[in-house]
Amino acid sequence: MSISASTAARQSAQSADGQPSLVEDFSYPGADKILADRGIKLISGDGHLLLVDCVNVATLIEVHASSLTDHSNDPGHYCFKVNGASGDLKLELTDAYQVKGDSHNVQAKVSVDGQSSTVNVDKNRWTGIGVGADSHAATLLELKASS
Repeated sequence: MSISASTAARQSAQSADGQPSLVEDFSYPGADKILADRGIKLISGDGHLLLVDCVNVATLIEVHASSLTDHSNDPGHYCFKVNGASGDLKLELTDAYQVKGDSHNVQAKVSVDGQSSTVNVDKNRWTGIGVGADSHAATLLELKASS
């Protein structure tokens, strides 16, 4: 007896009592509140690259943006912690202009004038993107970190 892949997937998505199982969609927890409070749209990730408070920044990835909707104590300053050897986070942050790497190899996917590109971020140093790289305004779309 053979079962098609789609039938098997539907069957595995339900528990024994007929209720749908929880399936991880990798959406960022609390994203709506973070968008309202900080002006940054956190879309999805692997759970290893997280937005954190900017404390002890030597161990964090930092981003600067000209954010008018960030209601934090340090508007436009965003910090991310990599938990483990690697991490990935899809986001939308308009008017980003600088990214500072930590000890990981960090790549930032940005969009400038509708064109996407990937920028290698210097370890423990600031790297300009968008107007920070003598270009037009950039939207930060993704951060990736690896060992």
